Amino acid sequence: MNKTIKQLAEAYAAACKEEAQDLLRALGKIPAPTHREDLRAAFCRDWFLRQGAEDVSIDWAKNVICKLGPRDGELVVFAAHTYIVFPDTESLPMTEADGKLCAPGIGDDTANLVNLMMAAKYLLQARPALKCGILIVANACEEGLGNLAGTRALFDAYGKRIRAFYSFDCYTGQCCDSAVG
Repeated sequence: MNKTIKQLAEAYAAACKEEAQDLLRALGKIPAPTHREDLRAAFCRDWFLRQGAEDVSIDWAKNVICKLGPRDGELVVFAAHTYIVFPDTESLPMTEADGKLCAPGIGDDTANLVNLMMAAKYLLQARPALKCGILIVANACEEGLGNLAGTRALFDAYGKRIRAFYSFDCYTGQCCDSAVG
């Protein structure tokens, strides 16, 4: 990442810090057990639409797909998963102390879902010229019982058009830049 882009990203993150925290608080309360991510998916879809996205859908696997840029040709995917491993189907308990939020699944992967959504908001506002299509994906059914159902559905739908796939995972403030699977 060049110095200018890094400075721009850091300035944007600082300016949106409170908004991102509010989004994390809202998402963190929405239950999303594997195969039952409907409520969180609907929240994400509606949020993208409120930010100005024009092409947002929820597929059969419950992936929320926000399409940006050219509709034909190669695609780059940026994804973070919506599900959490807890079976709760009611509003999730949340506590906040010393600037930290505690709730089931808040770190894996709700925090990075927020990071993905805020990055998408930047792209929706800035409207940069994109050389290829971008799919911002809040994907469902990741690991464990989900057996990558959301990612498999995405590759079934877009197949060889996907030239790169980046997954936002782990916790806020951490970045892994190599394959972990």
